Amino acid sequence: MLVTLKRSEWHCYIDTPDGVIGTINGYFSRLLFDGTNPVEVQREIYKFADMFSEWGFSDSECNEVMTETINKRFKSNINRWAFLEGQLP
Repeated sequence: MLVTLKRSEWHCYIDTPDGVIGTINGYFSRLLFDGTNPVEVQREIYKFADMFSEWGFSDSECNEVMTETINKRFKSNINRWAFLEGQLP
């Protein structure tokens, strides 16, 4: 699944550089393509996004966008905290 989310869709900070959004979209695309378990993908994208916390990628709004995208890809119904709860897909 190719992730092409825009700044407004991510709900990240308005001054987030395009390169940061492109980097996150690219890595997230790779995780969604290679991943087989939505909880593991969530864990990995949250860990990666945390490196970009200065632009809001560790905030709840971005976490919700990540989780909704994961659920769409895997046809799952995990919540934003699934990786912490050990929730099964």
